[in-house]
Amino acid sequence: MPSVNDIKDTLRESQEFFRGQERSLAARLAVLPKGRIKADRKGGEIYFYLQYRKGRSVKTDYLGKSVQADLRAKLAERKRLEKELALVREKLKLLRTRREDADFVDPLLSILKALTKEHARDAGLEIIGSWCFLLYQKHFPMERYALKTDDLDILIPRPFKGRAIDLAGSLQRLGFIQHFNADGSTYFSSSGMKVDFLTKAGREGSKPSRPVKGPAVAPQELRYLEILFDEPLVLKVARGVKAKVPAPAAFLLHKLIVATLPERRGKREKDLRQAVYVAKYVLTDRSESDRLRRLWRELPRKWKARVGKALEESRHAVPLEEGVVHRLREVLV
Repeated sequence: MPSVNDIKDTLRESQEFFRGQERSLAARLAVLPKGRIKADRKGGEIYFYLQYRKGRSVKTDYLGKSVQADLRAKLAERKRLEKELALVREKLKLLRTRREDADFVDPLLSILKALTKEHARDAGLEIIGSWCFLLYQKHFPMERYALKTDDLDILIPRPFKGRAIDLAGSLQRLGFIQHFNADGSTYFSSSGMKVDFLTKAGREGSKPSRPVKGPAVAPQELRYLEILFDEPLVLKVARGVKAKVPAPAAFLLHKLIVATLPERRGKREKDLRQAVYVAKYVLTDRSESDRLRRLWRELPRKWKARVGKALEESRHAVPLEEGVVHRLREVLV
């Protein structure tokens, strides 16, 4: 498991990455036209003007009876990049705070040690979500991206074929308190950290959530999780501590699939960014690229449609990575 110093190094590297993005965005914005196009009808003719602010004054430049497509494209690009710059600066502000709070990762190492003692990895339990993404960054040549979650998501297979695991007892001995969601599913919290348990939903769905006998917890039942069970990897995270995580290709497709779900609207930008950053590695690694193509061929048609929609949204959500998105489209769509 990455040490506190490792996490601080990751946060520092993330700051450097976003500062680089900030410089690149600012440089591009400096050469793009600004303002908005205004149309004015006079004597049956339409005349176009470019309005923009210069200091405290609003300036108006006459464009003529038509507007060049190149100008419209550059103004649209400015609008996208201004939004991107605002997000980058928001993340830099967040990172300055997170570096001071990096010690909160200690409970995660304690949890993984407890799971190792319970042989949870052998029973098929996987670390998924943003903490999985952090482990990827420490083990694979992936670009750094700021960690933005205190939630640890643990995926439980159903049907569960391993021996009985005392997950609740292990977490409670670490000081975690058990809670229940409205659907009856179980989660634990302590020191600002939340541990959620997830499993794939049945075809008919299930409300309330059904307990899984082996781990003796009631996980949230969500769609599209089964892809994460395809050939998972085992990563060494500390001496004597290992964790099972989804294969990067499976993680990538899952993020693209769920990014378009209405209930994940608030997490859509994070889902798409993590998918794109993992894609950079997957597209350059032969085994993961082959896995990606195989998983894509096996996906249901409706799942593929969600991936296509997510890739289209990625062009606007992550405009600086349009080249990666284009390569993904060539491979998948």
